[in-house]
Amino acid sequence: MTLLDPAERSNASGYGQFVLAAAGILLTLWQVGNARAGSGRTPVHDLDRLADVVATTVRVQWQDAAVERGLLQATPLPIRWRRCGEPVAGPLAAATGGRPGFEPLPGIERVTARQLREGTHRTLHRIYGGLASGRLILAGGAGSGKTSAAVLLLLDALRYREQSVSRAAIPVPVLFTLQDWNPATTALQEWLTTKLAELPPLSGRRGRARAAALQRAGRVSVFLDGLDEMPQPVRSVALQALSQQATSRLVLLTRTDELVEAARDHVLAGAVALELKPQTASDAAEHLAQTLTEPAPPHWRKLIDTLTEQPASAVAQALTNPLTITLVRDVYPVAAAGHTPEELLDTVRFRRSDDVAQHLLDQAITAAYTARPAQRPPRYSPDLAHQTMTVLATHLRDRGSRDFVRWNLPKWVPRPARVLISALFGAAAGTALLGISDAVAYPFGFSSSFANAASEGFFRGASLGLMVGAVAGWYRGFRPMMVGKAFSRRILWAKFFSAFSIGLGVAGVVGVTAALFLDVLHGIPIAGVCLVGAVIVAMSMAIDPPATVRPHGLWRADLAIKLSCGLLLGLGLAVAQDSHVELSMLIDSAAFGLVLALFWTEAWLVALSQIYFWIRWGTPLLLGRFLEDARVRHLLRTVGPTYQFRHATLQDQLAPPLSSADA
Repeated sequence: MTLLDPAERSNASGYGQFVLAAAGILLTLWQVGNARAGSGRTPVHDLDRLADVVATTVRVQWQDAAVERGLLQATPLPIRWRRCGEPVAGPLAAATGGRPGFEPLPGIERVTARQLREGTHRTLHRIYGGLASGRLILAGGAGSGKTSAAVLLLLDALRYREQSVSRAAIPVPVLFTLQDWNPATTALQEWLTTKLAELPPLSGRRGRARAAALQRAGRVSVFLDGLDEMPQPVRSVALQALSQQATSRLVLLTRTDELVEAARDHVLAGAVALELKPQTASDAAEHLAQTLTEPAPPHWRKLIDTLTEQPASAVAQALTNPLTITLVRDVYPVAAAGHTPEELLDTVRFRRSDDVAQHLLDQAITAAYTARPAQRPPRYSPDLAHQTMTVLATHLRDRGSRDFVRWNLPKWVPRPARVLISALFGAAAGTALLGISDAVAYPFGFSSSFANAASEGFFRGASLGLMVGAVAGWYRGFRPMMVGKAFSRRILWAKFFSAFSIGLGVAGVVGVTAALFLDVLHGIPIAGVCLVGAVIVAMSMAIDPPATVRPHGLWRADLAIKLSCGLLLGLGLAVAQDSHVELSMLIDSAAFGLVLALFWTEAWLVALSQIYFWIRWGTPLLLGRFLEDARVRHLLRTVGPTYQFRHATLQDQLAPPLSSADA
C-alpha cells in the first residue's frame, strides 16, 4: 500500500473495503444456509423431492442397462427360483416371523414361509416388499442371471413406487457392487454414503450430507452385487458386517459356492436365500426358436431339435444358463454362412458341456468382429479386439474391479512414464498454441518481425508446456466436470447463490491484491474475470449432471468448461498487464490460458494414457472409440459413465482371477 501515491491509496482502500464488506455479508449468509442444510434437519418435502429425482436417475440408468442385456425384449429367458437348500441362511422364522424389522410396503401383504418355496421373477417383488426381515439373498451359479434378476426386480420396485399413492413410504432401490468395500476398515453406512454420493443427483459439495439424510430417513433400499468377487477371507467378514450394520432393505447377490464357503463362519442374520434355477434345454430351444424366422434355417433347426429331443446331450447341458444361450446367438448370427451352430453337435469335438461353454467364450470376441454379408466391415480386426479386451480385463482383474471409467485410465500408467509423456506432449502443445498465436498476432503489433514473433512464441510455448505438462503428469487424472440441471428451481438458485458467494470472495481477494500492486483500473476487470470463472467452476461442481451420462458426454463437457475457464484466465492476465489491452495481447494471453486449461482437463491425461497403451500394449490409439464399438457389438455395456464386460465370465476367461495369495 505504501508504494502507491495518496490518491491511488485512497481509491484502493475504498475499493477493498467495499469488496470485503460485501463478500463478508454474502459468505456469512452462505455459511448460515450451509449450517442449516448440514444440521441434519432436512425438511421432509425436500427429502421427498430428492428421493423422486434419485428414483428417476436410477430408473433411466438401469432401464438402459436392461435394454443392453436384452432383458426387455419380447422373448426374454424365464427366471425361476427356489429356496436354496445349502446351509447359507438361518431359519425361515427369523426372516418371516418374530419381531419384524420392516413393515410390508404399502399394498403388499406379509410374506409367509410357504411363499418362499419357489417362484418366478414376477413374485420376487412381493417377497422383497413383504419380507419381515427385509433381507433377501439371490444366489446362483456363474452366468445364471443373478444380476439380470436383480435388475428386473429393481425396475419392478421402481415401477411399483411410481404408481403408488404412498410413494414417500416406499424406498428407492439402488444397486452397487461390493468390490471396493473393505468391511474391516470401513463401516457399511459410511461406504454406502460414499456410493450414494456418486449418483448424479447426490454429487457436488453437499452430496454426502444429502445421501446420509436419505439413509437416515429410510428412503433407500440397497442391492449389493458381487459378494463372490470380494477376496475370500473378506466374504465372511462382509456377511457379519451386513448382519450388524444394515438398516435398510437389503438384496445380496452372490454365487452359491462362494456363499456356502463364507456362511461357514457367518451368515446374514434374518435373510432368506433364494437360488436361481438353471434353464432347461426346452427353455433354450424355445428362446432360440422365437428369435428365428419361421420356418427356422436348417442348421438352427438341427440344434433346436437336439435340445428338445436329447436333453442329456453335451450341448443341451451347456445351454442351461442365460450366458451360454446368449453366446450361441452372438457367435452364430443367423445371416452367417459357413459358420453355423451345427458344429456344436459334434460329439467328438465337444464331449462335455464344459467344452461347449469354453468354445463359446473363446469365439465371442472373434464372432463380434468378423465381417458379415451385407454389413460394413468391422473397424477393428478380431486379433486387435481380443488383445485390447485382454488388456482391459487384466488391468481390471489386478485392481479387483468390474467397473471401468475413462478418467481412471491414467492410474494404470506408471508415474514416470506418465510424467515423461505429459511433459513431451505438453511441450508440443504449448509450442503449437503459443507459436501460432504469436504468429497470428504479429500483424497487430505484437513484435517487430514475423520471425521474432513466431520464434518467441515457440520458445515460450515449449518451456511452459514442458514444465506444466510434467506437473500435470505427476497427478493421476482429474474427475471430469460438467453442467447439468438442478432438481428444483429453489435448489438451483441456492446453488447459484453459494457459487456467486464463493466467486465474490475469490474475486475480492484477487481484485484487492491487483489494486494494491497495480491500480484500481486493473483491479476491477481482474476481479470481474475471476468472479465469472469462479462461478463457472463452482456451478459445474455443484449442479447435478443429467440422469444418464455417457462417457463421451463427460469428455466433451469437461473440455468445454475447463477451456472456457482458461480463456477467462487469459483475459484476466491480459488486463493485469496493461489497462489499455491491445488485440495482440488478448490473442497471446488467450493462448496462454488455453495451454494451462488443457493440462487440467480429463481429456489431456486420458489421451496421453491411450498413447502409452498404444505403444506398450498395442491397443487402438482412439481407445474411447473402441470401447463404444465394443458396446455396440454387445461385448461391453455401460451404466452411466461406467463400462463393464457384458459377461463377467468373459472377463474372467480373458484374465483369470488371482488366487487369494496373489491378491
